[in-house]
Amino acid sequence: MLNGKDFLEHINRKKFKTIVFASLLVVILLVSIFLIPTTFSRYVSETSAEAEADVAFYLLKADYQTNIVLLEEITPRNAPYTYTFTVSNYEGNKRTETNMQYDLSIRTTTNLPLEYELYLNSVYTDANAQDAIIDSDVIQDDDGTYFNIFTADTKYFSYSYNETNTYQLVVYFPATYVDEIYQDIVESIEITVNSKQILDDD
Repeated sequence: MLNGKDFLEHINRKKFKTIVFASLLVVILLVSIFLIPTTFSRYVSETSAEAEADVAFYLLKADYQTNIVLLEEITPRNAPYTYTFTVSNYEGNKRTETNMQYDLSIRTTTNLPLEYELYLNSVYTDANAQDAIIDSDVIQDDDGTYFNIFTADTKYFSYSYNETNTYQLVVYFPATYVDEIYQDIVESIEITVNSKQILDDD
């Protein structure tokens, strides 16, 4: 049987163990709070470039539409990065009231040694897939910045029924370019769709 002094020492030891245990739990919790977001953000950064861009253009009238995709955390590798976007003559229950034509162009920065291909209503792995880029050029703006300009063939939509063209932009960053000089560099892709109405002459 514990006397008064022993009983107090027993209580103090028990209290000390409880405090230590609680402190350890707090430390573990704090470490988890700081590490999990970092791990998650790293995962998002590494996989975001592989996700579809999910850009959609709707041609209901003559219009000039532009959308920008930023290539962040892109790293050299054997497999290409792919981005998908669509061009449609309708949105919801609304459809163009005239026949339409549109021209598609893509402008990219030249910060990294990237190669580009574009596929219409197919993917790059299809046996019969053909690059939809019909012309490419490198231009310099007034600030001295260089850009790639890619253009695709003119496409046409009817007003009689819903139509959608699906494009897959394929970006190659070959694994041979593994070098720290390419770290933390962001590339920009600007997709532009210039649409016009086709009106009957009579």
